[in-house]
Amino acid sequence: MSSFVRKYIKGDQNLWVIIVFLSLVSLLTVYSATGSLAYRTQGGNTTYFMFKQLSFLLIGISLIVLVHHIPYKYFVIFSLPALYFSILMLIVTFFAGRNLNEASRWLEVPGIGLSFQPSEMAKLALIVYVARVLAQHQDEKEPTYGAFWPIMIHTGIVCLLIFPENLSTSLLLGGVVMLMMYLGRVPFKYLFLTGFAGLFVVSLVLILAMNDIVLIDRAETWAARVEAFFDKDAVGNEYGNDYQVTQSKIAIATGGFFGKGPGNSDQRNFLPHPYSDFIFAIIAEEFGLLGAGLVLGAYFFLLGRIGVLVRKCNRTFPAFMVLGLGLMLVIQAFVNMGVAVGIFPVTGQPLPLVSMGGTSILFTCLALGAILSVSRHYQKQDKKTEDDEVLPQDNAR
Repeated sequence: MSSFVRKYIKGDQNLWVIIVFLSLVSLLTVYSATGSLAYRTQGGNTTYFMFKQLSFLLIGISLIVLVHHIPYKYFVIFSLPALYFSILMLIVTFFAGRNLNEASRWLEVPGIGLSFQPSEMAKLALIVYVARVLAQHQDEKEPTYGAFWPIMIHTGIVCLLIFPENLSTSLLLGGVVMLMMYLGRVPFKYLFLTGFAGLFVVSLVLILAMNDIVLIDRAETWAARVEAFFDKDAVGNEYGNDYQVTQSKIAIATGGFFGKGPGNSDQRNFLPHPYSDFIFAIIAEEFGLLGAGLVLGAYFFLLGRIGVLVRKCNRTFPAFMVLGLGLMLVIQAFVNMGVAVGIFPVTGQPLPLVSMGGTSILFTCLALGAILSVSRHYQKQDKKTEDDEVLPQDNAR
């Protein structure tokens, strides 16, 4: 086993520890959160969804191992074709997407019956493309003017295609791209005006939906979530105006410091989607503040290791790619956990590598594989430098 790890598991070992830790948390929590559902829908087989999650995690980790052995220079070559393919898939989904959980954001693969979310593919492809464009236009003597329009045109297309069915993903992706451009020295006035225009459009759609003028089918749902978030005292049912968040808070509050123990959640029977959107609430209920803190700490640690890796990069493309992918994963995690504790309105964002869901896990693992590819490259470079420093000393002896 140790020889296998030394031969095939490269890159930052701390990142691998985070991956293994979050995967174990995912298995334990998904098993607990889906036990009742599996019993009702799978003929009493309470382990059905756990083993399904395990299969996705194993495939995902295999993808990480495979991708992190690919030199990162190939990501530059395939970034634009991958982005255009993702846009094509988003267009197909827009017109012929499968409706699931009241949103047509799924595309079914013909012949095998599997469904996936093209938006997850588009997030990954767009971030790698943005890293490529920012790297191409870096100039120490002046701001990065030339990168703005190529990035905004492609980002606008992707976000507009995602927007009608998945507002939170569109905003999250747009925000990460804006952060990348800011750190890539794109003039702030460009970013400010673009951000203002985007927020104006979203606000207009929501305000019109609140006044029964619906421009987008999902706008009523978004408006209801925003109203529920800001109008805490409104009474929509016996639990208040936002049933999901109320149940989530009950789960977190009753978990205490050490939690009720694995498999002992009560709120999994009342909380909608306890295995995906609100899985952090089940973690807090069963593993307590201690367990929830460890999960939160894992994402902070991931962010820290991303920062260390970015500082190691002596080329701009891998630095921007690692930064963009890392920010996407960590911000998405913070949004998911923030929704569970009531800091943000309900968004439907999964907890990366923890929530149940094949598409999310597989594309999260592809992102982690790309990050580890860069880490492996610089680990190999550091080792070569050390060997070069040792050899002259040995020859002197």
